[in-house]
Amino acid sequence: MTLTLDQIPAADTAPEGAEKTEALSALGAMARRRTVLRGIALAATTVGATALGWSPLGGGTAARAETSPSGLQGWDANDCKDAYPNGYAEQRDTEGAYTTRPGACYGGYRMGSTLCDSTGWHRADVERRSWLESWAYRPTSTACGATTTKNAWKWTVDGTTYRCSDGVMSVRYLGMSWYSYLTICRSIV
Repeated sequence: MTLTLDQIPAADTAPEGAEKTEALSALGAMARRRTVLRGIALAATTVGATALGWSPLGGGTAARAETSPSGLQGWDANDCKDAYPNGYAEQRDTEGAYTTRPGACYGGYRMGSTLCDSTGWHRADVERRSWLESWAYRPTSTACGATTTKNAWKWTVDGTTYRCSDGVMSVRYLGMSWYSYLTICRSIV
């Protein structure tokens, strides 16, 4: 049987023949039906919000440094002041999807989205270009920052936040010498 709000008697009027109880007497005031229901609703909301905060579905945005799939740390701020207190002059991408957009990253011999893996971090693989040439990509954490280095930083340009993830591209030609270059993967966060 379903009980509706209209069927709940008011706390200040007792049905005929009902005896007075001591329940809720510690409150110091007469508890009203709406007060009790408000308390129940508040308790349910609190339990729900707490459970959601523990759940990955809660989507909490606590400040924390990002971690790449390879375990390298990135900066968590999107103004780069933690990595480069004096800032830097953004440079346009040399390749990839954002070459027509304003610059966000800087410092790489090659920069762009083509240097990113599917997660938006710097690639970590080997690409055989021909029987003469191989390109090896690996993320690094030795170039990002003035005092403490990490793998990536965030930068916001025209309302869009990008991750600039550092790496090294090494080119091997004729199976002999390796030539290495600093490369930057740029992806939208």
